[in-house]
Amino acid sequence: MIDIRYHIYSLAAVFFALAVGIVVGSSFANRAPSTAGAKRTIARYESLIPSLKRDIETATDERRAKEAQAKNSEDFCRAALPIVAKGRLEWRNVAIIQTGDYDDISGYVKRALEMAGARVNSITDIDSKFAFENYEKVSQVLTSCGIAPPSDLKEAANKLLALITEAAYTSQGSEILACIEKAGVAKFTGDYSKYNHMVVLVGGLETKEKDNSGNLDSQLIALLEKKGAIVVGCEGSQAAGSCVPKWSKMGIATVDNADTAMGQVALICALNGEKAQFGTKETAERLIPQTLEKK
Repeated sequence: MIDIRYHIYSLAAVFFALAVGIVVGSSFANRAPSTAGAKRTIARYESLIPSLKRDIETATDERRAKEAQAKNSEDFCRAALPIVAKGRLEWRNVAIIQTGDYDDISGYVKRALEMAGARVNSITDIDSKFAFENYEKVSQVLTSCGIAPPSDLKEAANKLLALITEAAYTSQGSEILACIEKAGVAKFTGDYSKYNHMVVLVGGLETKEKDNSGNLDSQLIALLEKKGAIVVGCEGSQAAGSCVPKWSKMGIATVDNADTAMGQVALICALNGEKAQFGTKETAERLIPQTLEKK
């Protein structure tokens, strides 16, 4: 959405340019804008300047008021979050797998899930810069972990991702995580000895150009769902590049504002089985979960 202030600034720039153009044009013509029409034109643009200034000030005041109102709403929702979330994920084991660029979102997600009673056993942060499409690099990682790499690139990448998802979801193969981390593929934090029935995929990209949600994430989701995991994808409301469009095509529930209390409530409901695209972006289907009244 275009900020009204920028629209006003643009109009002001046009008016100033026109006025300057008249003056400069008259100078090149070696004559002053002596005609009544030219004088009226300049006077009209000069008279618009105070009005434009008032419009800019009004727009700025309105924006500040709306920002204050939005902050108050978020503060209220955040204060109510522990009450709304309480017990909704009691004793559920959850793993977080991050493929996006915003580390703080995983922290927001972890705190919200723990408010709901979940046990967040591990956070797996896959390095988005690691070249899973590079067969030689993937093969080197597998070999260093004592695993013979498949001859096919896709199979080799799937094998490496399968090792990561097995450890994050089923706790099997956790002994090779140190080897994978040393190779720069991912960072592993938490307890990988527990079985997790739920997985939260944390995305959101710093640029629209670098979008791994169509390949890396799709492979992760396929591997996790094959194991029977409940997978929900989430990102922050300020992510420059959104993973939601491609996630939704993969059939999982998504939350595009997991950095807000409203988004965190939606995430909790999504893990409890409500499948929809939640949030505030254009791709969202709804903001408030339909199962919010249920526990």
